[in-house]
Amino acid sequence: MMRIATKITAGMLLLAVAGCREMPIMTIGGGATLAKVGGATLDEQELDRALPAGLTGDDSVAFAELYVRKWVGKQLKLLEAEEIFSESADDIEAKVEAYRQSLLIRKLDQFYVDERIDTIFTEQDIAAYYNAHKAEFKLDRPLVRGRIVRFPVNHRQSLKLRELVGARSADKLQDLSDICAKNGFELKEFADWTAWSDFTGNLPLRQGLSSERLIRSGEVQQLRDNESQYYFLVTEVAGSGQTAPLETCRATIRRILFNQRQSEVIRSHEEELVDAALAGGEAKIYGDRNN
Repeated sequence: MMRIATKITAGMLLLAVAGCREMPIMTIGGGATLAKVGGATLDEQELDRALPAGLTGDDSVAFAELYVRKWVGKQLKLLEAEEIFSESADDIEAKVEAYRQSLLIRKLDQFYVDERIDTIFTEQDIAAYYNAHKAEFKLDRPLVRGRIVRFPVNHRQSLKLRELVGARSADKLQDLSDICAKNGFELKEFADWTAWSDFTGNLPLRQGLSSERLIRSGEVQQLRDNESQYYFLVTEVAGSGQTAPLETCRATIRRILFNQRQSEVIRSHEEELVDAALAGGEAKIYGDRNN
């Protein structure tokens, strides 16, 4: 590929930088110098690395011109910042160093977490945490399980449908599914815990009707609109303010257990480092009773 420097217009290579115009020169190992601000230089090689794959022709020229101009702007802002904030340079350096150390330590911690952490959580692990922290898992809205059938008003099989909607046996529930499939009725099963508002979103609630009045577990209820009739059954209820069912807490508990194990890996590694360094004389705690 033709090197990008040959595509840059002469005007861009004659950038005015802080009152000084520089013609392109060669730098050792870096290719032609494209711009200079103070002691900082931008060379052809750096621009080549920044060039997105697939850019050619005018697009590559436009990108190069913009990149060089932005680089110059960045260097000028750095010079201005150093001049204005020269008195706080030590504070800035301290913050930069603290940030560098923090990044390195986080990288090291993550290395040992990736190497040592056990990410398998058994049902016993999850249940044990749940049972010990039930007070932390309170519902702020009711959850339900159940089913809803929607079919045309006055359909001849309405009584049969009502019976099957309230059925408990697997055979009768299969009959319900078969009848709905054969006749094109809409059957919605809510086997997983579902917010009550999501459940009733499938029902034609009249304005002013309190949906809370319809939360009656084990009772087949009916509603209708102009075209359809609805039979629905709430099989289980977990009310607002009650302890959330374990099934709804599993993902949260896994995250909590993972964070606990992660913290333990980090703590354990740090203790190993300290103990080994103290024992080997690489570190010493003055005033430590062991020393």
